[in-house]
Amino acid sequence: MNAALTPSAIDARTRWLVLIIASIGFLFDTYELLMTPLVGVPAIAELLALPPNNPIVTDWTGRMLWISALCGGVFGLMGGWLIDRFGRKRIMGLSIFLYAFSPFAAAFASTLPTFVFFRSLTFVGVCVEFVAAITWLAELFDDAKQREFALGFTQAFASLGGVLVTAVNVWIVTHANELPALPIPDFLNAHASWRYTLMTGILPALPIALMLPLVPESRVWLERRALGGVSSRPSLMGLFSPELRRTTLVTAALSACAYGAAFGALQLTPLRIVPGVPELAEQRKALKPLQDEAKAINASILEVDPLVKNAFESIPGLRELGAKRAKNRIAFRAAMKAGDKAKADSINSEFKLLGEEMDRLTASAPEAKKSLVEREKLLKQLGDNREKQEAPDKDIKARGNSAQFWQEMGGLVGRLLLGVLVVMAVARRALLRLFLIPGLAAIPLTYFVFYHSGGALLNWGIAFSGLLVVAQFSYFGEFLPKVFPLHLRGTGGSFATNVGGRMIGTSAAFLTTNVLAPMVPGASTFDKVAFAAGIVGTSVFVLGFILSFFLPEAPAGSEAKH
Repeated sequence: MNAALTPSAIDARTRWLVLIIASIGFLFDTYELLMTPLVGVPAIAELLALPPNNPIVTDWTGRMLWISALCGGVFGLMGGWLIDRFGRKRIMGLSIFLYAFSPFAAAFASTLPTFVFFRSLTFVGVCVEFVAAITWLAELFDDAKQREFALGFTQAFASLGGVLVTAVNVWIVTHANELPALPIPDFLNAHASWRYTLMTGILPALPIALMLPLVPESRVWLERRALGGVSSRPSLMGLFSPELRRTTLVTAALSACAYGAAFGALQLTPLRIVPGVPELAEQRKALKPLQDEAKAINASILEVDPLVKNAFESIPGLRELGAKRAKNRIAFRAAMKAGDKAKADSINSEFKLLGEEMDRLTASAPEAKKSLVEREKLLKQLGDNREKQEAPDKDIKARGNSAQFWQEMGGLVGRLLLGVLVVMAVARRALLRLFLIPGLAAIPLTYFVFYHSGGALLNWGIAFSGLLVVAQFSYFGEFLPKVFPLHLRGTGGSFATNVGGRMIGTSAAFLTTNVLAPMVPGASTFDKVAFAAGIVGTSVFVLGFILSFFLPEAPAGSEAKH
C-alpha cells in the first residue's frame, strides 16, 4: 500500500480536534434545521407580501418543509454514495460548508423560490453531514471505548443546537433595527430579523475551515481505496444483496419510526398541542373572536391582492412606493406603542409626502390607488387586531417555549444516557429496547392523559418522551457504521437515516395533522392533534419494538475492518 495514503497515528491533540469538529457539526446540524420554524413564517410572509397568519403563508410553510425533506432524502442518499466513494472527511467538510453558506445565501432571498431553494440546500447539507460524521468517527478510533465515547457524547451537542438558535433569534428580534441594513431591494425589509438569524448559519464555517486540515481521513477507508477493485466500489444495489437486505430494510424502518415519533408527536407539541392545555383556557377564549376577525380580514386581503399586483406591474415605481409606505406604517405603529409622540409625528409627516408621491404616480390610474389604499386599510385593521391578540398570545407562546425547553432538555439527557450505556457495552438490541419499551407507556400517558391535566405532569411527560425519542437518534448514529461493510457505510447509513428517517418518518407530521386529527374526537383542534399525536407516537413505538427483534447485531470487529 502507498505510504502516502496512510495517515499518522492520532495523538491526543488530534483526538481533541476530532471531537471538537464533530461536536460543532452535530450542534449546527440541529441549529440549521431548527431555524426553519423560527424564520419560515416571517420570511414567507415578507416574500409573498402577506400577513404572517394568512392561510397562503401557512400552506407554503408546509410545502417548504415537505420539499426540503424530499431533497434531503434524495440528495442525502447520493451524499452517502459520495462518502464511500471520495472519503469521509472530505464530504463531511463539504457538507458543513454547504449547510453553513446556504442559510447565509437564503438571508438575501428576494423571491420565495430562491428562499425555498437555499433552505432545501441546507437540509441536504445536514443530511449528508450527519452520516459522514458518524462514519468518520467510527473509523478514526482504534480503541473501542474511545470510539464509543466519541460517537455517544459528541452527538449530545445536537440537543444544544435548538437552545442556541432560539437564544440567538430572541436577541436578534430585540436588536434587529440596530443592526446594519442589508443590501436588498427597496421593497423588502432591510432589517428583517429572520434574515439576520439566517446569516448566523455561517458560524460553523470558520472553525471547521481552520481545524479540518489538521485532522486525518479514515485510515481504513484509505486502505480499502488503495486496494481498489470492484468490491470496494459503493453501490446502492449492494444494500439489497442477500446478505445486507435485512439490515438495510430494518434499519431504515426503525429510523422511520424514530423520526415518526419526533415529527408526528414531539415537534407538534409546543405549537399545535400545548395551546390547548387547561391553564390557557382564558387566553383561548379571548383569542377566539379576534382570530375569527383576522380570518375575515385575511379573506378580504386575498380578494384585493390581484388588483394591487396588477397596479404594481402596470405603474413603474409603485411597488417600491408601496413598500416605503408599509415600512412607514410599521415604524409609526412602533413609535405610538413606545409613546414617542415626536417620532410618530415625524413619521406621519413622511407618510403625507409618500401620499403625495402616490397621487402623482396614480394620477392616470385612480383604480390602482383605490386598490392599494384599500389593502393598506385592511392591513391596518389586521395590525390593530394583532395588537389586541398580543397579551393572550404572549402567554400561549411562553407556555409553548416552556414545553420546547423541557423537550430539548429531555433529549439532551437521552443522548448523554445513550452515551453512558454504549460505553458500558450494553447489547445493541437490548439497548434499543431500553428506550422503546418505556415509550409504550410514556407516549400515550403524555398525549392522552397528561395533556388534559397540563402543568408539571405534562412537562415531565414531554421531557421523558423527548429523552426516549432523541436517544434513538444517537443510537442509530452509533450503530449504523457497525452493521454495513466499509465500502457501503456511507450509503447504508444514508439510506437508513435519510430515506427511512427524513423522507418517510417526517411524513408522520402530515399524517397526524392532516389525516388523523380531522377524524378523531376532541373539543378543539388542539385536542384532536394531541389525540392523533398519541396514536401516531404510540404506533411507531409499537412498530419499533417489533422491528427490534429483526435488528442484526453488529459483527465482531466490524468497526475497523468490515
